[in-house]
Amino acid sequence: MLEVALPNPAHAASYCHTQKSGFGPDRPINYAILHGTPVTLMSDSANASAYVNAELKPGDVLSIDRSNFEVRGPRSDHNWPSNDDVARIGGTWDYCETFAGSAYGWMSTPRIDGAHRAVRGCLRRNGEVRCQDIWYADNDDDRTDWFPSPGAPSDPDYLAVPRASYPASTSVTYSSPAPVAFQANTSFLYHRDSAGRSVNTQYGMMTGTSPATSDGQVAFQANTSFLYTRSASGVMTNTGYGMMAGTSPAISGGQVAFQANTGFLWTRNTATGATFDTRLGMMRGTSPSIAGNTSSWRIAMQANTTFFYTRDSNGAIVNTGYGMMPGTSPSITKLSNGGYAIAFQANTGFLWVIDSSGRATDTRYGMMAGTSPAISASGTGFTVAFQANTGMLWTRSSTGAAQDTGYGMMAGTSPAIRGSRIVFQANTSFLYVRDGSAQAVNTGYGMMRGASPAV
Repeated sequence: MLEVALPNPAHAASYCHTQKSGFGPDRPINYAILHGTPVTLMSDSANASAYVNAELKPGDVLSIDRSNFEVRGPRSDHNWPSNDDVARIGGTWDYCETFAGSAYGWMSTPRIDGAHRAVRGCLRRNGEVRCQDIWYADNDDDRTDWFPSPGAPSDPDYLAVPRASYPASTSVTYSSPAPVAFQANTSFLYHRDSAGRSVNTQYGMMTGTSPATSDGQVAFQANTSFLYTRSASGVMTNTGYGMMAGTSPAISGGQVAFQANTGFLWTRNTATGATFDTRLGMMRGTSPSIAGNTSSWRIAMQANTTFFYTRDSNGAIVNTGYGMMPGTSPSITKLSNGGYAIAFQANTGFLWVIDSSGRATDTRYGMMAGTSPAISASGTGFTVAFQANTGMLWTRSSTGAAQDTGYGMMAGTSPAIRGSRIVFQANTSFLYVRDGSAQAVNTGYGMMRGASPAV
């Protein structure tokens, strides 16, 4: 959420204090990525004292936003006002500021008395203020009963809030992680950008389907059953092409692959609009995967014979002879040497991978029925993410190294991976994001059951 601060936030300094009553360890109550930086709202004392901490860059201003009127809830004697009243929480200012100056490193704002006031963290960078999407208010003046505003997707008592660990030095770098697309539990398509801001596109998706994304572009099956695309600038296009129920498109470099409502594999160039029926029949309930760009690409798919097929931009069709588990889909990635690597669930229930030389390997790792792996290149190597038959998210590298991440996944859903970033629907139904070996972040956004996110 983008907020514009009033000209003189210093006039709110009277609300700031340094009290800390020693009620035990500080307690995280909200977490968000603002300007690409993890920002955590904390509570630490009996009078609902709250503060914000984050790893700051030179020139950053960290602050808290506080409601202008009292809120209560959600107990019967401390009720929230109506949703319309909650909407009026905004329009305040940022205050209790901490200015980074020329320093890098972890910093915290002064405390604020948040009793019966909604608060959230904000970060100003390069003159732009961004604030956490969800407001929290304490209902009885202590540190344990903070509650989100109505409709907020999570209870703070169950927030898994990791403390990021950046080196406090001038060597700190801030990356722009790949954007995420997902079907929310409202059935609308959401787009989460590299700064961690989630936007409701207001476009409804077909239940049980998942979006695909590449270079900021998104492809998805709308609730009308038609293939839609969304450009990196947010322009929506109804292609007018119907998709098979229960299937999802794939996109790479502007080239889309999808199962049409005829059961055949089709491709579409988002730049030119050229759409082509390959006349290759696909297994119902499965979706293709594509890697490359509009001039050179390869598609992996489960044919209507249950065998794993590939199809190139030059028209070459290969039946690999490998049988796939019904209802699952393969994943393909392009390596830096121009070759392709592929992952799929075989009809034995095990994860198989095919490297750029065409060599197929049975990894002997069992996969959850009805789920599909995801694969992403790293130079000439690759990493696969998948839901194991234990229900846990696992990864496997091209060197054979496998890891149980310890995160449970929602039954019937599959992870997505791009580079070192993995996104998945946890078994709590919330969207999680995991970068490298860091602790996964609960975004607080509920997902449609049976849908998988894209990155």
